[in-house]
Amino acid sequence: MKTRPLKNYGASVGLEVYDIDLNSNEEILELGRIVAEQLIVFVDQPVPTQRLNDVMLQWGQASRALMHDYIVQKKVDGRHWRDIYLNLGYVGRDVKDISSAVSMVTYNRDEKERPKGIFSNGELEWHSDQCALDDAPRTIGLQSLAYSKNSVTQFLCTHDAYESLSADMRSMVQELVCKHRWQDGVMAPGLNSAQNLILKYNMVPLDGMETRLYSESATGLPGIKFPSASFDGFVGMDRAESFRLLDELKQLVYNDNYVYSQHWEDGQLVFMDQSITLHRRPTNIKDGDRRTMARVITYLDKLYPNQKPTEVVRWNGQILTHDEFAVLVDQDRKQKFDEEFHGVYASNKDEILVH
Repeated sequence: MKTRPLKNYGASVGLEVYDIDLNSNEEILELGRIVAEQLIVFVDQPVPTQRLNDVMLQWGQASRALMHDYIVQKKVDGRHWRDIYLNLGYVGRDVKDISSAVSMVTYNRDEKERPKGIFSNGELEWHSDQCALDDAPRTIGLQSLAYSKNSVTQFLCTHDAYESLSADMRSMVQELVCKHRWQDGVMAPGLNSAQNLILKYNMVPLDGMETRLYSESATGLPGIKFPSASFDGFVGMDRAESFRLLDELKQLVYNDNYVYSQHWEDGQLVFMDQSITLHRRPTNIKDGDRRTMARVITYLDKLYPNQKPTEVVRWNGQILTHDEFAVLVDQDRKQKFDEEFHGVYASNKDEILVH
C-alpha cells in the first residue's frame, strides 16, 4: 500500500491511497486507520461494491439512518408510513442482498419508472449524513460505478477552519448546541416528493433536534459539525445573533483551500468522515442521467472500540432514547399525514360538488 498527497488540495488532512491489496486483512485494517486519520481518502482502484461493503464492515458495524431502520424494521407502522416504506424498498432493491450499509445514488428507473436510487437528480448543497444526530464518527465510501464522467463531488473537512479560530471562539464553539429544522428543497432542490421524504427522515426526522457544534473524528481531530441547510439557531441565543454567528463561521469554513474536488471517472472511490466533514454535489444531475454511484456507510467501532453508536437523541432540551424519539416522530408523521389526507379529501369533495 502506498500514499501520496491529494492533487489541487491545500488542507492538512486528506490523502490518496493506491496499490492496495484488498485481499490482505492487514492492509484492509491499515486502510481503515488511514481513513480515520485523514478523513478524506481517494482510491483510484476498481472494487466490487460487495467487496467494498465487506472491507468497511471490518472497520465497524453498518450504519443506516435511525428512522429508516425503524421504518424498514416496521418498528413504526401504519398507513402514514406506507409510502416511505415502499420508496425505501424501491431504492434498496439492487443492494438488498448486500447489507443495510449500502445504498445506490442514481436516476436509473425500474419497470414502473420509479427511481432506483437516492438523490437521483439536481444538485446537493453542503451536508453530512444524519446531520441532526449526535453520533459516533461514521465513514461513507462513495464509489463511481457507471457514467460518472463529467460529474463532481466536493469534500470539505472543518478541522483546519476550527484550528484557525481564536481561543475564545474555539471555546464558544465547544459550548454551542445547534437546533435543527427540516426545510424542503434547501439541501437538495429538485427532488420529487417521495425522495424528499426519504431525505427528511434521514436528516431531520423531527424539528427541534439538537446537536453539538463541536465534534471530533474517531482519532480525536477537533472540528465543527456544521449544521448547513437544517440550521435553526443556537440553543440559548436569539435567531438574529445565531445567524450572524453562523455567517461568521461560514466565512471561515467555506474556504476553497479546504475543498477537495473529485472529478469522477468510473471505478473510483472516496472515503469521507461524517463527524467534521461536509460534502456536496455541485454538478446538476438531470432527469434521465445514467450516472450510478454506490454509497457504503459504517461506523469505525471495530478499529476504535470506544466509538460506538450513541443510543440517545437530543430534542428540545431533552435526552431521549431511540424508542422514545421514534414515538414522537411517529406521532408527528401521523398528524401531518392526516392533515394532508383530509386536505386532499376536502379538495376532491369540493371538486365533485362543483361538477
